[in-house]
Amino acid sequence: RGEGLFLHLDEATLSSWLQQGATAEFNLQFYNAHRRWRTQRGMQSPDAGYPGARFVLLHSLSHALMRQLVLECGYSAASIRERIYAREADSPGGPMAGLLLYTAAPDSEGTLGGLVRLGRPAELGRHLDAALSSMGLCASDPLCAEHHPFEPRVTLHGAACHACLFAPETSCEAGNRYLDRTILVPTVKHPERAFFALTT
Repeated sequence: RGEGLFLHLDEATLSSWLQQGATAEFNLQFYNAHRRWRTQRGMQSPDAGYPGARFVLLHSLSHALMRQLVLECGYSAASIRERIYAREADSPGGPMAGLLLYTAAPDSEGTLGGLVRLGRPAELGRHLDAALSSMGLCASDPLCAEHHPFEPRVTLHGAACHACLFAPETSCEAGNRYLDRTILVPTVKHPERAFFALTT
């Protein structure tokens, strides 16, 4: 009925990152953008439904990895979907910090290798490195790297665009919202936020 791969982040490392000052500032920016976005659309309870920096990190990693895997897995970008598992430690059923990339329709598209083969440790490590390396620079930099979730218009993404992080609407469970590559790797605008440290 399809295939996929599941990854989860180390909770201790993630919790430590979430407590850093740069992460807290980033989280506040997204929270304010979330409230403003809901207010402008006349939604009740502007505070409701904010997923938090944990979700933004996992969602951005999911898109970066998805874009990398389609180069070798044989599936088109629109054929791969995501599911994000993000809950804080104090939430019911928490903590969660995982992502699932999957395809629900097995066919001849996956004959170049499929997702499962690319999920083997050696293969996955190579693809994770490549995915993160590609997030350091975007063809639309510096405009992309400097984009705030609330400027110059009301949006719900930071440093993300069609050249780096956006995915087909059928693949993304959040409609290309709550994305920002500055929390994945150091960028030209915000080197202090990165969860993953890149080595030269």
